[in-house]
Amino acid sequence: MEEIGTSIASQIVEKPVALIGRQLSYLICYNCNIESLEDVLKKLEDKKNDVQRSVDAAKRNGATIKDQVQSWLEDVSKIFHEAKELLNKVKGKELENKVNGKELENKVNGQRRCLYGLCPSLKSRYSLSRKAKKIAERVLDLKLDEELSNNVANPAPLQQLGSIISSEGFKGFDSRKYVMNDVLSALRNEKTRIIGICGMGGVGKTTMVREIIKRLDGTNKLFDDVVMSTVSATVSIRKIQTEIAESLDMKLVEESESIRARRLHERIKSKRILIILDDVWSELKLQDVGIPFGDHEGCKILLTSRNEEVCNVMGCKKDDIFRVQALNEEESWELFRATVGESMNNDPDLSDVAKLIVEECKGLPIAIITVGKALLSSNNRHEWNTALQELKNSLPENIPGMEHSVYSCIKLSYDKLDSDEVKSCFLLCCLFPEDYDVPIEYMVRYGLGREIFENVNTIENARKRVHFFVGQLKRRFLLLDSEKEECIKMHDIVRDVAISIASKDPHRFMVRSFDAEGGGGGWPGLQKATTQKHCSAISLIDVKLDKDIIDGLECPKLELLQLRNSSSSSEYSNHFKRLRELKVLAFLRTDMSGYLASKRSIPLGEPKYLHTLCLEDCKLGDISHVIGGLENLEILSFARSQINKLPREIGLLHRLRMLDTTDCKRLEEIPHGVLSKLRRLEELYMAESFLNWGPATGSKDETSMASLDEVMSLSDHLNVLAIKILDVQMLRNNEFLLKSDRTRFHVSINISRSYKKEFFENQMPGYLFENSLMLRGDVKEYLKIRAVRYFLKQSEDLSLHDTYNLKSLMLLKLSDDQGGFQHLKVLSIRDDDDIDTKFGKTPKLNG
Repeated sequence: MEEIGTSIASQIVEKPVALIGRQLSYLICYNCNIESLEDVLKKLEDKKNDVQRSVDAAKRNGATIKDQVQSWLEDVSKIFHEAKELLNKVKGKELENKVNGKELENKVNGQRRCLYGLCPSLKSRYSLSRKAKKIAERVLDLKLDEELSNNVANPAPLQQLGSIISSEGFKGFDSRKYVMNDVLSALRNEKTRIIGICGMGGVGKTTMVREIIKRLDGTNKLFDDVVMSTVSATVSIRKIQTEIAESLDMKLVEESESIRARRLHERIKSKRILIILDDVWSELKLQDVGIPFGDHEGCKILLTSRNEEVCNVMGCKKDDIFRVQALNEEESWELFRATVGESMNNDPDLSDVAKLIVEECKGLPIAIITVGKALLSSNNRHEWNTALQELKNSLPENIPGMEHSVYSCIKLSYDKLDSDEVKSCFLLCCLFPEDYDVPIEYMVRYGLGREIFENVNTIENARKRVHFFVGQLKRRFLLLDSEKEECIKMHDIVRDVAISIASKDPHRFMVRSFDAEGGGGGWPGLQKATTQKHCSAISLIDVKLDKDIIDGLECPKLELLQLRNSSSSSEYSNHFKRLRELKVLAFLRTDMSGYLASKRSIPLGEPKYLHTLCLEDCKLGDISHVIGGLENLEILSFARSQINKLPREIGLLHRLRMLDTTDCKRLEEIPHGVLSKLRRLEELYMAESFLNWGPATGSKDETSMASLDEVMSLSDHLNVLAIKILDVQMLRNNEFLLKSDRTRFHVSINISRSYKKEFFENQMPGYLFENSLMLRGDVKEYLKIRAVRYFLKQSEDLSLHDTYNLKSLMLLKLSDDQGGFQHLKVLSIRDDDDIDTKFGKTPKLNG
């Protein structure tokens, strides 16, 4: 008990003594506590500045700051605020003491009173010292884990790539936003007539213009119409006129450019219109096109060019020319990171080499995107270092106006493609004119002709592979989407690089474009450019082959020859000598009727090697003397050509796998027995073509026409059939059934147009159609015919035009005893104003 009492007594004495001692220490150690606070605050400020710099850098890269770091910075900010207020009071008190000549230490020694009875100044000193010590203790407790100090942020959440690099146009980047706003302000200025946007190739001028168009759509009708035409290096007045007219729902049928210009001028004068001329390389005479300038206040012109001087000569005032600069360092890094995605974010060690790669891209979006896509699937540091060296070593090979960084980046993206097959498909796209909507089907047919595909047994498989390649090339931004169905486009800079790559070994492509009057170098310039004898592919665009040419091209290694918009000549055979290895020949949009009438031979080289022959959008005559000897021909297309008769010699093409007469509206004769001899035919396209089908039975003679049962005799090996039948009664023959469910079909019966969609001029119809059936007339009569019921059962796309007795469809029972349409995805009913009455109620279809 004694020990317990002693313990209690000691605590009673010690606690007040300790309390008084601590309170006295606040007064005695006043200066020490203030100095200690200032010292720890200085160390905290240094730490805070280091962390803040890391945070700012992470934010610039779009990263998300960690919650613990954010909380720590907020706590630091609060402490600094409290400490600042305290230290300000200390300074104020020191100033007051100096003025009054008092020393607080003397007062402490001289006073013999209770602490709480001290004079006000002494009480204040006690309070400040106590607060300083408490804040210093909180500062010491405010620690940030070392790992968090070095890694303040989570990886940036990847933005949807489309939000950065799609046609929305880098709108999140300040370097773009300010220019776009300035252009929009100029467009709203009533006094401004013509505006120029200039910048180097690949910097994003066209993308910016598309964003401006979107912005204008959101305004209060600043313009009645906004139209756009791509001018390009090779100027075609007719093309520009056509693009503007189509945007204004005009159809220019006149041949004379001057008359077309007058018509266009009159139409534009009646509107408030913005005309965008994209990619202008040299002065364009607006009056030649039909664009009013100066005399019509409602018309404004926005042009883009790589050359600022072009903007000047076109009439832009100095203040109305806006320059698009390369992306700055931060924007370039943001775009690159969004493009490569996880391949870099998952490996911080790649960051250093990635920054060097971005530096090589020089801030050009097209370069950043193409090289980023090339590295998208790679996370190997060695591969990235190799890519960096390739970027530094690539040369633009004297391509006019080509930036080294752009060339090297696109070349790297090409080199990184997965296979020779996809590389070959990519290079085939450069055979077509600049800014052209390239039908993907040409890659299929040219690729098959040149035998670039490995382990492909059918044309259908080759087509699927090509479309897969196109998707891959789009994802790497080597190809662009087209507004036309089943077509793609090439950025003009990508095309320049592709031509440069293709012109060298082992490809040796030659692509030449000339204007309709024979400019651009003419045939002599062409000859000079082709003294080499190792070309494997030649594409000549808008070439006039003069009949006086004595010496022609000698290309013994040539495998592909394409002539587009070439003028007719009776001396083709003089122009192309010794084409021993020709595999693909394409004449596109060429008048060959006069030449074929002369019975001269087309430059087919050695017929035994020719696999693909495309005579499309051409005027053709008798081609019988051309066809017969092509014993190894596999693909033959007359799509959209003016041809009256298929010669019997086509029946001799025993290796033929595809025959295409799509939209050959003048085709009236196909002799009986020709189609049935094509025992290897895989695909037959006759939509909007031959209609004079002969009867399935009866005697056959020289004048008999092909019959539908001939087509059906091929159906055990046909993979694709597109056909038009004028009279449903021709299907009453029970033999008219496809023998294989795998055959894709497009069948139209009693329909004036077999394709539902409107197609642009010179565009192929789609070759990826799903099973489709189009009907017109009495549905009840159709259902009596077994062939129609079969097509209905298999159809995925059903179109009914001006039909009646639609209730019959609801009563249809298919042969497998399952009602409805088991595969139907799309039902279109046209020219029918009383659907509910005819059905009795809105139809409900399976699928």
